Amino acid sequence: MNRSRFSCLPAVTLATVLLSLWIDDAVGQEVGLAPLDTQEVARGYRAEALKLRPVVNDKNETIGRIDDFIFSKDGKVFVVLAVGDFSGGHLIAIPFSSLNLDNPSFIVLPGASSAALAKLPVFLYNR
Repeated sequence: MNRSRFSCLPAVTLATVLLSLWIDDAVGQEVGLAPLDTQEVARGYRAEALKLRPVVNDKNETIGRIDDFIFSKDGKVFVVLAVGDFSGGHLIAIPFSSLNLDNPSFIVLPGASSAALAKLPVFLYNR
């Protein structure tokens, strides 16, 4: 009977070591959050404050308005613009980084024109 007890000892020891390694990995994982400069964040713009704002081009011509924001899974931000008139207009998506937000009252899309935006693919919500 003593012999059978000792024959299981290596298996129990190996299981204990493996389990302790697994528990250390599970406990040791932390969420990687980077500290932010809260003053820099406060100088930004709330999405709700920008929504429905007109978007103009370099010539100060109104070319659309911000309809919505889309946040991709990989961290990219897109702006959905309503372009054209209200009856025959459509939605397009552009990278948020394309906009100039020096003055939130006049959001500028440099180099854009109504004709160029009308040629972009229509954006349709997936959900």
